[in-house]
Amino acid sequence: MRWSSFETRRLGTLFMAYVDLCPFFVSLGRPHEVRDWAQARGLSPLAWDDGAPRLLQDVVRAVVDGGEPYEGPIGFVRETVFQRSVLAATCAIARGETRTYGEIAQAIGRPKAARAVGSALAANPLPLLIPCHRVVGAGRRLGFYSDGGPEMKRRLLGWEDVDVACWR
Repeated sequence: MRWSSFETRRLGTLFMAYVDLCPFFVSLGRPHEVRDWAQARGLSPLAWDDGAPRLLQDVVRAVVDGGEPYEGPIGFVRETVFQRSVLAATCAIARGETRTYGEIAQAIGRPKAARAVGSALAANPLPLLIPCHRVVGAGRRLGFYSDGGPEMKRRLLGWEDVDVACWR
């Protein structure tokens, strides 16, 4: 597994861990998070790459800068079946739409697991590719966002023309 950084127009520097054209982890401008993520999963030290594969960079930029849905491979390391089901349901949310934690819980057949859905999304290793910013709290609450906090979530939803001006 390798890791690298590259620039995006909207969000600046992204750090990413990957194998070939398969991303495993993405972080906004925090290189230590990539190393921490790998270490927490018992992965051998990641090899620094001066440049991620151009095709992978282009695909990620199309998502981040152009709003395209990510349709490439996703690398999972230690995510549980529950976490993977939450992440898959999250991928199905279209640009410009939101779902509540409870709606995701309902969608995966675990209607009482809204809090666990929130925990699974907080551990999303690919927050810009698996659009967890589209999952919000009931009653128009933004909720948390693991890669930049609620203000980044507000910003990402705003780019998708979701009116979050009066959301808490």
